[in-house]
Amino acid sequence: MSEGDPIRPASPPTPPAPQPSTSPAVLSALVIDDEPANCDFCVRLLQQAKLNVKGASTGQEALDLAVTTENLALIVIDHRLPDMSGVSLLAKLRALFPDAMLCMATMHDERSLMEQAFALGCDVFLVKPHGFMELFKRLKATPPGGPDTHDQLIIDQYGLRPYRG
Repeated sequence: MSEGDPIRPASPPTPPAPQPSTSPAVLSALVIDDEPANCDFCVRLLQQAKLNVKGASTGQEALDLAVTTENLALIVIDHRLPDMSGVSLLAKLRALFPDAMLCMATMHDERSLMEQAFALGCDVFLVKPHGFMELFKRLKATPPGGPDTHDQLIIDQYGLRPYRG
């Protein structure tokens, strides 16, 4: 540098261009149950399956949460809710989320309820309290939307079996 050259400040370094994310988006789940202990148990269980989980205690609260939840892949629905039946909520959620895995979780082990739930788009009919661990194991092995779609399964005290309408 000669005596007549002005001193120029160093230009700030150019930040690197953002790289597209290669990690898959975290899938979300919604648990709808008006019994706080049941809701909390299921939320914590699904969190262990590496899902981002929210809980709701009414059908309307569930609908409000569902439409604002990103990557909603699994919805666990109790049959008896204070403001609507689980099957009517299931029908609404199926219309909003055609690709989500819908699981009816109820103590009511009734053939007519199973038929109604599956006719409205239910993927898994889980009889409480049996089956939560089986659902957890299946989700750990194959998340919702994976190659095993969990289509029309019954999980109860006898284990897991396909629904045969």
